[in-house]
Amino acid sequence: MDFNNIDLEVIRSCIINAFSKTHSDTAVNLWFGDLKLISIDDKEAVFVSPTDMKKKIIMNKFSKEIEDCLENILGYRVEAVVYSSEHGEVDLSAGNIENFKKIEDGETVYSKDGSKIDIPGDYRSEYTFENFIVGSSNKFAFAMATAIAARDYDHPEKKNTYNPLFIYGPSGVGKTHLLYAITNSISHSYPDKKITYVKGEEFTNQLIDSLQKKTNMQFREKYRKSDILLIDDIQFVAGRISTQEELFNTFNAIYEDNKQIILTSDRSPNEMKTLEDRLRTRFMSGIICDIQLPDFDLRLAILQQKAKQNNLFLAPDVLKFLAENITTSIRQLEGVIKKLGAIQLLEGGELDIERVKNAIKEFIPLKESDTQKMDNIIFAVSKKFGVTREDILSSKRNKEVAIARHVCVYIARTTTSLSQAQVGKALNRDRTTVISSENFVKEEMEKDSSFAMEVKDAIREVTGQ
Repeated sequence: MDFNNIDLEVIRSCIINAFSKTHSDTAVNLWFGDLKLISIDDKEAVFVSPTDMKKKIIMNKFSKEIEDCLENILGYRVEAVVYSSEHGEVDLSAGNIENFKKIEDGETVYSKDGSKIDIPGDYRSEYTFENFIVGSSNKFAFAMATAIAARDYDHPEKKNTYNPLFIYGPSGVGKTHLLYAITNSISHSYPDKKITYVKGEEFTNQLIDSLQKKTNMQFREKYRKSDILLIDDIQFVAGRISTQEELFNTFNAIYEDNKQIILTSDRSPNEMKTLEDRLRTRFMSGIICDIQLPDFDLRLAILQQKAKQNNLFLAPDVLKFLAENITTSIRQLEGVIKKLGAIQLLEGGELDIERVKNAIKEFIPLKESDTQKMDNIIFAVSKKFGVTREDILSSKRNKEVAIARHVCVYIARTTTSLSQAQVGKALNRDRTTVISSENFVKEEMEKDSSFAMEVKDAIREVTGQ
């Protein structure tokens, strides 16, 4: 058996489902809800529990049942081994439970022989450029990410026009995958380079902690000495004055040394209303690229790849049904494949389209009425243009509110079957005003490409296409 291709999460789900049939929900959630399966080979299955007490209870009371369950799933018997992460017995980030001790995410990790291993916090070696599926919605971001990974980091003085790289898009479309792929590629080619990966919220938390503990210099040293700095979900620093001040100085220090900066966000810099202008201009000084929700062809390709990785056969009509109906994010596509894989392992039998429909009901959104869609349009536009729902529905006529209202009309008329009168009623406007708004947006989109892009982004937000 190829142990590298075993989906540990699917097997863990199968174990929990099996225990749910013989134990109460309370017991299952208590002892197995936070139990992680981290490896399987031909001799043992290794689990990690968050506390010493839970480890002891699971080993004493449930280990034989776990082994019986694994034998049913795998077809052969393995020993169930449980470690505890409470006092550093096992390091989940280093990838080898026997040889590593956990110090702190993002810091230096030492092996038992004392040699130093530099790894970025929250490192994920399985995310590479090779297993990132490229489509029309992400090909530019992918091209920029691979270009940055291929940069000559032994000669940073060479001109770098891709610095910083700013990737934005909704949750679950592959932004973090690209960050890990960049990290993997550079780590392999330049093992001596200092790579620092952090999430925006964690950057803020670490800064606050350093201020409280008076360890400001150590904090600055950690980030400003980086050869490559990757910050995921940078939107979380917006609105936080001290964090933006520190990030501004860190950005300048790294940028002036011609070191690489890569940022991701769920929105473009222009949409971060509480971001300081000096940071916004720096974020926009390099390359900005967006990743949109995957279209049908990309969703189909992702489903085919994930099914293959999970040794799961799905007929073409089933794959087509999934690609047509699961449109929210790539994470949802992965979740569907994992659930179907668990069902296949537990119950067997053919996964025909009717069985699949019943199995994944929670993943398929209910069809919206046009009235409900109107509410979604107002919400999406208010978020996109930085005004409130109340503003759009009010009698305010200032430029920002008026433009947002015009866009609501245009999107409603192009994506729903609502009449001009119905759209007007939903927005507290008469039919003549609706016609005027619709024409205004059409004309502005023809004249202003950036405005056209913002309207199209709002449409994608509403339709998921």
